[in-house]
Amino acid sequence: MIKEAAILRVADRKVWTGRRHGNCINLIVAETGTRPIGQPDFIQGFVTDDGRFVDRKEAWKIALANNQILNLEDPYGWDPAKPEIEGTLMSEDLY
Repeated sequence: MIKEAAILRVADRKVWTGRRHGNCINLIVAETGTRPIGQPDFIQGFVTDDGRFVDRKEAWKIALANNQILNLEDPYGWDPAKPEIEGTLMSEDLY
């Protein structure tokens, strides 16, 4: 299951977590002085209930399989008639 939003710093695999990605961004800025938006060294995703970081596409698959998505009318590319097309999970999809 998806537990919460997260941002991964690729260089050292450090992960910041929060209810929304904005919470993670605020933590990163407070700790490092770096704003991670648009920087290739930072990846937005989610953390699973077993502590594993996953990107937004893998998180969509996990959340879908666990019935965590509140509204399946996803504006980010998923079509229930074409499940082979990957969706992109946003924290708004969960709560």
